Formats: sequence, structure tokens, C-alpha cells
Amino acid sequence: MKSFFLLALVLTAAPAVAQDRPLPKAETEILVIGEREKQENQAEQIKEFVRALSTEGWDSPMTRFENICPEVIGLSPARNLEIVARIRAVAKAAAIKVAAEGCRSNVRVVVIPDKEEMLKLLRSKHPVLFRDYDRRPVELVKEDGPVTAWHVRQKLDRHGNTLEPSVNGVTSISFDGASPRVLALYRPVAMGAMILIEQKGLIGLTTTQIADYAAMRALTTIYPHRLSRSNAPTILRVMSSKIGDDTPLSLTQWDLAFLKSAYSVPPYSYSSSQRDRIRRAIKKELSATAGK
Repeated sequence: MKSFFLLALVLTAAPAVAQDRPLPKAETEILVIGEREKQENQAEQIKEFVRALSTEGWDSPMTRFENICPEVIGLSPARNLEIVARIRAVAKAAAIKVAAEGCRSNVRVVVIPDKEEMLKLLRSKHPVLFRDYDRRPVELVKEDGPVTAWHVRQKLDRHGNTLEPSVNGVTSISFDGASPRVLALYRPVAMGAMILIEQKGLIGLTTTQIADYAAMRALTTIYPHRLSRSNAPTILRVMSSKIGDDTPLSLTQWDLAFLKSAYSVPPYSYSSSQRDRIRRAIKKELSATAGK
């Protein structure tokens, strides 16, 4: 997307990032960490986990990418490429389409000294990065930690056509087939994801942890504060952990199960139906592992 390509111009004007500390190389083979959970608590944990990672309202399907093309900026060239390779591997493990090498990036992970300064700079230089294709402002959730992330979306009707408002601000949708009570008339598609990470948030983390965290932020529409309602093991807690905390070393079984199911549910089903399918898929995955 043009706006994401233009971001490179902004970054050249941003403060130079400090030299990043050497980190272990990222693994391209996907290994997930399984943990046994008590049966009586598992259903509630799954419910809250899915609610935290899929935040669309009942009247909309979940937001998904058609395909991804990741890019990382702000670390050494070698480490940037390691993280890109790992994000690609995570997506492929979840059966998410990945664009060929040399593609125009639509998932940007940017490491910077101060996220608020970068947000201010981006709003000033590239306000288009903060508008969806229907010209509405993007949803930018306030986060207390070292990360801020958001998606730019467009809406596709059942025939795959992009929905855009007229000059009067009215969007017309024609449909055939199933009633809107059964299937949504449109689905939101992520055209881009931006993940800003402050340098201080990376201290003590491996390249794999950084990449897996970024992948989960890009491929879900998480509300980070909702994670506190579930004890589900997830790499998404890594940025809020402290040095010495017991945090996942990589993508967890819960994380991968969510991605695989979220990107396989019927695209025009309403989010309530999609979430129900995802919950059942995660439970099945965990039960299969527990039985081994």
C-alpha cells in the first residue's frame, strides 16, 4: 500500500535508533509450547482469550489479511531479516498466505526510541495511515506499554468488490444469496498493520520472541488490556513481562491454534459465529495434545 511505502520517508526524519544488543537468532521452524490446563477452568480461559484477540462487534465478521508481506525497520539489517523470516514462518504454519519475496510490505514492525513522538510525526506527515479505506479513522487503542499497533482496513462485499462511500458519504451494498441475518453483506480486510515498538521493550527478549509477538499483533485485532481476564499462555504477554518473569519462549500452542482457526472460519460469518468456531477448535487442539 502506497501509504506504507511512504512511511520510509518519515523514518528517515525520525531520530536514529541506538545500536541494538546482540540477540539469539530467530528459529524458522515453528515450535509451540503446550501446557496442561485444569478442565474446569479451560473453557472460561478459552472464551476470554478469544474475546481479547478478536474485537469486532457482533454485526461484523473478523478482520483478516488476504496475504501478508512483513518488513522490519529499526534494528540491524541482519536482525531485521531474521524477524521477517520468522513472521513469514509463523504465518505459513497457520496457513495464512504470504506474498513472494520482494513484495510491497503491508505489515510494518518499526523499532523506535519513543512511540508517542513517532505517532505525532506520522499523524503530521502521513495522516492517511490513520484512516480506513472508507475514510473513517482507524481504531487506535491506547496502550500503556512500549507498543502501539493498529490496522488499516477496507470492506469487501460478497463478490469481493471494495466498498467505498459516495461523495455524500453513503455506502451502497447489493447482495444476493443468503439473507443478511445469516451471512454478513461485507467483511473487513486488513490492508496494512503497523506495530511500533520502543527500544526499551526489547531488552531481555530473543529475536524469536520479538518476531512471534509482532506476528500475533499483526494477525489479530487484540485489545491488550483484555488479556488480564484470561490466564491463557500466550506470547502476547511478553512485552508486559519483567526480566526474570516466566514468559513463553515462542509462540504458544494457544496462539497457533487461534491463528489457524481464525483464518479458516467462513469469511462472511458474523464474528459471534466465528468466535464460537475458534473456541471449539482451540479446545479440540488442547484436548488432542493432553491426550498424548
